[in-house]
Amino acid sequence: MTQASGRSCSYRTEGMSKGHALRDTLAFIQRNGMDVEQISQTKEQCIISRDNCEDAYILKDYRAGRECSTDSIDDMRGGSRALAQLHNILEKYPLPSDIEVESLHEKAQRKCAQIVKLKNYILRRSKTNAFEHLFYECYERFLEQGQKSAEILCELENSKTSVPIYCHGAFNQHNVVYTQSGRWLPVNFETMHPGYPETDLAEYMRKMLEKNHWDTAVADAILDSYCSVRSLDDTSMRLLQALLLFPEKFCKLCNHYSNSRKSWVCDRDVDKLAQLIQLSGEREEYLHALHAIV
Repeated sequence: MTQASGRSCSYRTEGMSKGHALRDTLAFIQRNGMDVEQISQTKEQCIISRDNCEDAYILKDYRAGRECSTDSIDDMRGGSRALAQLHNILEKYPLPSDIEVESLHEKAQRKCAQIVKLKNYILRRSKTNAFEHLFYECYERFLEQGQKSAEILCELENSKTSVPIYCHGAFNQHNVVYTQSGRWLPVNFETMHPGYPETDLAEYMRKMLEKNHWDTAVADAILDSYCSVRSLDDTSMRLLQALLLFPEKFCKLCNHYSNSRKSWVCDRDVDKLAQLIQLSGEREEYLHALHAIV
């Protein structure tokens, strides 16, 4: 898909402080050699616009380009290099001293607790539907992976060896584009937040690998491209491994089901869970291979 340029694109923001922080960060990225989208000012020289409901919006100069194709190794390599370049720049941008960084292991523990909660709910039911039947077949394996991931994340966070920076927050094939100038650029920075850069890389790799049956060659291409611009030390590789070990997609499906009406089961959720189970062997093979080199 090709995304058009212009100033018509806008997104909701939490308010003035986040809007100014995002404007300043994007301006810093641009000054350091990456021509990413910038915040536009209104006629009144403000960066925040409000609608009739007093919701705050920001207008931005969008960057035109073609989205990354999950079928193209070259595209996935290009997106990975762009992410590494972005992280190299953001590493130079100082975080405010009072800013809070979300604990990765606590986040993982909360999601594991949601799996247990859904399991207990299903156990209390006299009849199970198609989704619940599939869930009960596989939840133990995914829960074990989540708990192991949380364990490693806790150990790494306690060691305090990883340094937080601003992260993109939603780096996937839809949020990196190939521009007319022949460069790959990240777009859609509204989810930017303080965190660890490995979370961006893990999300990107997970999205690409899910589309490519967890092909080791694809994973190696993405990692090699990232490392050609930004090196990963042993701690970073261990953090990346822990993040990829966490069953993120399974948790999303469980959360969606938990928040939906149980009187009607969405066939799409059932199909997604069945496909996830079908691909779990390939995913585990890759995780085993990654574990061997970390």
